Amino acid sequence: MVFEVIDLLFEDLPWPILLILVFALLITVFAVLFRPIGFIVSMLYSRRRHRKMIEQVKTRIAATVEHYGRDPLTNKKSPSEDRQITDSMMVQANYVLGPGWFNQFIAFWHSVFGGKINAFDDVLMLARQECLQSLRDQAAEGGYDEVLNVRLDTARLTLLIANAKANKYVEIFAYGTAIKYA
Repeated sequence: MVFEVIDLLFEDLPWPILLILVFALLITVFAVLFRPIGFIVSMLYSRRRHRKMIEQVKTRIAATVEHYGRDPLTNKKSPSEDRQITDSMMVQANYVLGPGWFNQFIAFWHSVFGGKINAFDDVLMLARQECLQSLRDQAAEGGYDEVLNVRLDTARLTLLIANAKANKYVEIFAYGTAIKYA
C-alpha cells in the first residue's frame, strides 16, 4: 500500500529531481540527528581529550626543561647570562582551539547563575602551553639557548556574519627572541 502511494507520487518525476529530493531528505535527517549525537559525543569525549592533550604537552615541557636545566622561555628583556650573543632570531607560534559543545553548555549555565566559569580553563591552558612549547621546540631545533621577551596574545575567532551563532574558537599567539650565546 505505502509503495503504491509512493509510486503514484513520484512516477511522473524525472530521476534527477527524484535524486535531489532524496538528497534533501537525507540532509534534513542528518541535521536533525547530528546535534544531539554531537552533543553526547562531546559530553563523553571532549573534556577527556583536552585533559589527555594537556598531559602530553606537560610531558614535552618537562623533557625540554630537563634538556636545558631550566625553562628557556623568559619575559625579561635582557639575557639572563652575561655572555656574548652570537645569533638571534624571532620565534613565533600560534594555536587555535575550540571548546566542545558540552564545555559551552556548562559555561552557559555558569554564566546564567554567575560566578567563575571554569569550563574553558582546560581549553585555554592547553592552547597556551602548546603555543609556548612550540617556542621551546623552535629554540631547541635552532640550537638557541634562551628565548627572551616572550609575549602572548589572544584573539577570538568568529564568523563575520551578523546574527549568526558565533563560533567559539580562540587563537593564542606567542612570540619572542631566541638567542644563542658564544
